[in-house]
Amino acid sequence: MKKLNQIEVDVISWNQKYPVDAWWRRKYNVPFMSRAHREISFLEQLFDFFEDKMMNSFDKKETYQPNVGEFLKSNKNNEVERLREEFEREFLDG
Repeated sequence: MKKLNQIEVDVISWNQKYPVDAWWRRKYNVPFMSRAHREISFLEQLFDFFEDKMMNSFDKKETYQPNVGEFLKSNKNNEVERLREEFEREFLDG
């Protein structure tokens, strides 16, 4: 196995310490420490991350198809269960 040089170690450490920054650079194909990378703020990256996460959750919603499924059935129990599971993952598991 190849031994990492100090720059590679620093980049890996950065990506582990700032995962949203690493996600943003992968999403926009921005090289580490390039001008675009240095000019973006962490808050802009964070808002982009949450917007992306929110929009992906909207895309997963089922759309209405006439004469198919149980579109009149309440989805409240599923939503409550999903929120409970998300809370447990975020705050109780780790």
